[in-house]
Amino acid sequence: MDSKLLSFIAASFTSLVWTSLPSIVITILLFICTCLIIRKYQHLGCFLLGIVWMASVGHWQYTLQLSSEQTSQPVQILGKVSSLVIAERNIRFNLKVTHLDQQPLFFAKTFRLSWRDPDWQIQQGQQVKLMVKVKPPHGLANEAGFNYQQWLFSEGIIATGYVKPHGDNQLIGDVKSIRQTLLNRMLAFDLPHSRWLAALTFGYRGMLQPFDWLLVQNTGVAHLIAISGLHLALVASISYVLIGWVAGALISRFDTLHYINLHNFAMLLTLFSTLSYSALAGFGLPTLRAWLMLFLFSLIFLCNKNLGAKRLILLALSVFILLFPLSIFALSFWLSFTAVIIICFVFWRWPVKKTDFSLRTLFTGMLKVQLCLSVLMLPLVAWQFSYISTVSPVVNLIAVPIVTMILVPICIMAVVCLAINPEWAFALFAIADFIVGYGVEFLNFALKLNGAYFNLPVFSPWVWCYVFLFVLCVCLPAFWLNKKYLCLFLLPLASYCFTPKTTTWRVDILDVGQGVAVLITKNNRVIIYDVGASYPSGFNMADSVLLPILQARGLSNKVDLVLLSHGDNDHAGSLPQLLEGIQQPQVLTNQDKCRQGFDRVWQGLRVTALWPDDPLKYNDNNGSCVIKVADDYHSVLLPGDIDKSIEKQLIETESEAIQADILVAPHHGSNTSSSSEFIRTVAAKYVIFSQGFMNRWDFPRQEVIDRYQKFNTATLFATSDSGQVSFFIEYNSTAAAKVKTVRKDMYPYWYAN
Repeated sequence: MDSKLLSFIAASFTSLVWTSLPSIVITILLFICTCLIIRKYQHLGCFLLGIVWMASVGHWQYTLQLSSEQTSQPVQILGKVSSLVIAERNIRFNLKVTHLDQQPLFFAKTFRLSWRDPDWQIQQGQQVKLMVKVKPPHGLANEAGFNYQQWLFSEGIIATGYVKPHGDNQLIGDVKSIRQTLLNRMLAFDLPHSRWLAALTFGYRGMLQPFDWLLVQNTGVAHLIAISGLHLALVASISYVLIGWVAGALISRFDTLHYINLHNFAMLLTLFSTLSYSALAGFGLPTLRAWLMLFLFSLIFLCNKNLGAKRLILLALSVFILLFPLSIFALSFWLSFTAVIIICFVFWRWPVKKTDFSLRTLFTGMLKVQLCLSVLMLPLVAWQFSYISTVSPVVNLIAVPIVTMILVPICIMAVVCLAINPEWAFALFAIADFIVGYGVEFLNFALKLNGAYFNLPVFSPWVWCYVFLFVLCVCLPAFWLNKKYLCLFLLPLASYCFTPKTTTWRVDILDVGQGVAVLITKNNRVIIYDVGASYPSGFNMADSVLLPILQARGLSNKVDLVLLSHGDNDHAGSLPQLLEGIQQPQVLTNQDKCRQGFDRVWQGLRVTALWPDDPLKYNDNNGSCVIKVADDYHSVLLPGDIDKSIEKQLIETESEAIQADILVAPHHGSNTSSSSEFIRTVAAKYVIFSQGFMNRWDFPRQEVIDRYQKFNTATLFATSDSGQVSFFIEYNSTAAAKVKTVRKDMYPYWYAN
């Protein structure tokens, strides 16, 4: 049975590397083939079944997508708010939509919406009717940073958008969920650390600030602020003991109840209590995974079966893939099950004998589990997050018992008291707040220690696989292997310590939505042209795109020059956040030195400003600093937001200078720019439109695309379609530039595009 389950799981996991879904015809043929061979060739049949299942899930998700008519104009929707919402302005929430343009949907669809100034306070559980403008799920596609589009897919969200002000927007039913009601009551106490208590008690992390996230991530305790397996196991243990104690006292008093199996009764009620706790956490996937494991364990126990840890994990994986197939595309899935497997490995490698049980044995076991979790999870964490926390093992050794044994039980009792006696609840939450306060101080102290954490450049996944094998083999018994040879597994990692100089220089036009950000890199030094936008919500392109890429390449302290074309938000808005994350480079704008006359040789490349002569003569767009970067044979032209009038002046005065191989289209592809004469004069081989997905201005305009196709044979790219576009150019060589895009070459997987 184990091998058959493993075949199904392995086949399902292959969907992670598919660049496209098998067609519906092929999926049906595979299903027929599976039905024909599964009795005789069971392992092959289970493998094909896994492929058929994931392909079917993918096609099902595609059928749920909205039509082009529904995304091209506002639509009226009716649904139920499924997210906890606290803020009263600039809110973001998920909505389970049941009616679209007054037509009932056979299956509810999940929309993720924002609402700048809502007409009423949105709360979880409310029934609402709204006029919205939505588009298909889409995210920025760059070589580093959070993959929002993949996250939307893993959450089953099929549209994103915003609520439009409209007279028909109505609150149909103001019935708040129990979870929202209890959270509101807790927040009414106005405790200093209520944002942490909301995360620990209700799994609501929307109140946590960016510096809070940095604190828990860099100290390695982020898993403690999400209601997951650790918390559910504690609740299950407490429930089982309390139910067993109370039920045992009752059963012993009444002879007619002696036939009841106390263990079975306590286990069944424990399942219901933990399910209620999962509801308190909003049935988040980590909580559901933990509850599913508990349910399977209880079912096996009640059926008097002994499957063993290996089969139980395989069975849980299979059931979870069947029930929640999209979750395998989320990182939390891999973190959770990897942690479970490591814990099982620790108890297999260092079993605890019943005769040896003592407080010392318990402490030693906890120490081994925590150290092995920290060390064996390190390759996965380093690969995904590009940092290592050296204080994490010690911090977790202290924090895990306090949070799970003291803090979480107090919070649970406080929630119960919210429905009984608010004064008791306040007293308990005040105690929890006091503990959290000292806990945050402890984390800040740990973070200030020298070498508490350090960032890493991005290494190949294969490098981290070798590191994981090294750590695993060190933990395993010696068997026949001489462990001194295990250091060979670290050679791929050691090879990254040496960074050879190369003759290649690189140009990256980043996907920053409706804006511009360009990196020019040579010999591990960087020039940045424009930095993208920053928004009132706090979201900005420096933190989400530029800094993650610089960190991934190990270039955060190697930025020599930042050039800003002009002061518009979509070009310069993220500058303050960028300067906070890198060593202070030289910043030039069109108001100082980034204008005609600027000419610098940078590592053999010539960086020249062709415009403006005087920015005060022009509006913001036409005063853009036009930059050309070139070697003897290749060049890139960065024209900012100039329009046709400035293009004409450049043709008259700098006709040879504006010729370039690579052109970032002026003004994102607006029809006010890219004149026919400009296109012919520049004669670019590659043209990139840096613009947002389904932007309100419809950039790049079709007329502009037609002009480039008519007057030029250039290859056209749009960052909204291709993601980040990267050019690799051999310095002073006639060889053609090599082009890669994120969506086609770097991360071409079907679920992320």
